[in-house]
Amino acid sequence: MKLFTTRAFRHRIHPFSWKRRWRILVLDWLGREEPAERVAAAIALGVGVGFSPFLGAHFVLALGLAYLFRLNRLDAVLGQFVGNPWTIPPVYAIGFRLGRWLLRYDHHRVPRLPWEQLGHEDFWVAFRGVSLGPRLLSFLVGTTALAVAIGFATYFLTRAVLALFHRRHPRVAERAARRREALVRRRHIGATRAGGA
Repeated sequence: MKLFTTRAFRHRIHPFSWKRRWRILVLDWLGREEPAERVAAAIALGVGVGFSPFLGAHFVLALGLAYLFRLNRLDAVLGQFVGNPWTIPPVYAIGFRLGRWLLRYDHHRVPRLPWEQLGHEDFWVAFRGVSLGPRLLSFLVGTTALAVAIGFATYFLTRAVLALFHRRHPRVAERAARRREALVRRRHIGATRAGGA
């Protein structure tokens, strides 16, 4: 979405105050006029990616998947910032244990990771040896499963909040309905043209 094509900068005869313009701009960026399901899906996708084990590629993954599924890219990118240095460590620790449980590894074959030594040279020594493969697999499987679960929970929570928002602001709900109808019409026209070609 381009900055000056939003409603915040379209009104010239009765200009909004700058405070209201920025509020409208943020609401437009967050897709409040889109159907609640699409906004919730974009944010949930971002949050799920933000907790995925692919640390360092979260931004690109969120952007790429949002583009692939035709969701609001800004919502997805903002969602992935939920995975940050304060929230990722506990999720990764729980994910490792979950993966070990899902793969039915016992505590002797795959001992717990020394999280208190994270960042020290001794921590990486723990990954060496015969337990490297099972530990890595436990981490990948567990954190991916946890990220998917968090993504689904975020979807349902965000959709409920946006439905409440639309009930309290009926004009926004009407604009969302009009956008939905226009989107369906465009898709129908595109499918008709493609079928006739």
